[in-house]
Amino acid sequence: MPLYRGWKVALAGVGINFLVGINYTWSIFATSLVKQEGWTYYQAALPYSLFLFCYAFFMVFTGWAQDYLGPRPVISIGSIFAGSAFISCAYLLNYPFKAAVSLGLLLGIGLACCFASTTPAAMKWFSSEKKGMITGLVVTSTGLAAMFMSPLIKVLLQRGTAEALIISGLALTCGIFLLAQFIENPPYRIKDLREWAAAKKPSSALGDSRLYCFWLMFFLTTGTGVTFAAHLDNIMRIQTAYDKGYIAVAIFAFCNAAGRIMGGLLSDRVGRSTAMTIVFSNIALMLVIVMAVRSPIFLMVAVAALALSYGSLFSIFPSAVVNIFGEANFGRNYGLVFTALGAAGLFPYLGGILFELQGHYLYTYALLLGTTLTATLLSIKLRNSY
Repeated sequence: MPLYRGWKVALAGVGINFLVGINYTWSIFATSLVKQEGWTYYQAALPYSLFLFCYAFFMVFTGWAQDYLGPRPVISIGSIFAGSAFISCAYLLNYPFKAAVSLGLLLGIGLACCFASTTPAAMKWFSSEKKGMITGLVVTSTGLAAMFMSPLIKVLLQRGTAEALIISGLALTCGIFLLAQFIENPPYRIKDLREWAAAKKPSSALGDSRLYCFWLMFFLTTGTGVTFAAHLDNIMRIQTAYDKGYIAVAIFAFCNAAGRIMGGLLSDRVGRSTAMTIVFSNIALMLVIVMAVRSPIFLMVAVAALALSYGSLFSIFPSAVVNIFGEANFGRNYGLVFTALGAAGLFPYLGGILFELQGHYLYTYALLLGTTLTATLLSIKLRNSY
């Protein structure tokens, strides 16, 4: 019976994260905003950057909320915020800054409520040997979503940007709210209560330098993935003269999803810090290749490999946090690490500015390569420290 309930929670989490994954289609929305609404490229990137900042910032509070209130009410509230984000943006298209703030703030809160609650709830039902696998499974659908949503959103945008935003908002609210009713925590055991009490002592994660090292590495590496998520449609058009960038977005989404399973399995097998080094190194290598290629096929292959590694970050890092610091206060601990994604939201905005100034993405790639190599060195240092 507990196993059945655990899988029910995990599959509901998969469904919620699938809907949450609409954020990975933003480059398609951005192109429509430029072509149909007259926005600039950096204006079209701003909503996504603000969303990432708010998303990660509120993960701290929503992680705490689900620790103490439980996941179901937090996700239910999140569904309202997430849907309102798209609907409000639809009515503010003539005011780019107001639209960006509205979408970024509301979507950030809504998706933080969902993401902070689905993974911890599912992980608590399974043994430590399976946590990496379960984490990978639950977060996989977030990346996989854009693979299915990209063609659909492309069709909706042909009918108008505002209409596409409204339909997306309604789908998010209804779908997430219904699935939230299947999410619950398991009954606490004596072992859980002891671990909870131990986490309240001064020697908890907040005093451990490894938590802050995780934050820095997450910031330095997720910047690459979110930049490609925000600009990939335009990157394909500018770098290869390929006008069907939504196909590249779908490929990115599929590999992002597959990477989340791959990362969980890899970290279970070789260890969390070793997996980080492998994944970071591959991101750096793919950035070098992306700089050089001009063929749409070769660029898609490089982007696919990059997306595999990017997706794996979202299963390696939570698994590392729970392995080192335990399940008690996982929402708070991983929420703190996850704020790095908000800081990484700076990179898509910088990418838009650099593109407006230079007309290409070479300097953006160089910046991302530097941050990824720095993270690789940190992961090696972390691995050697314990």
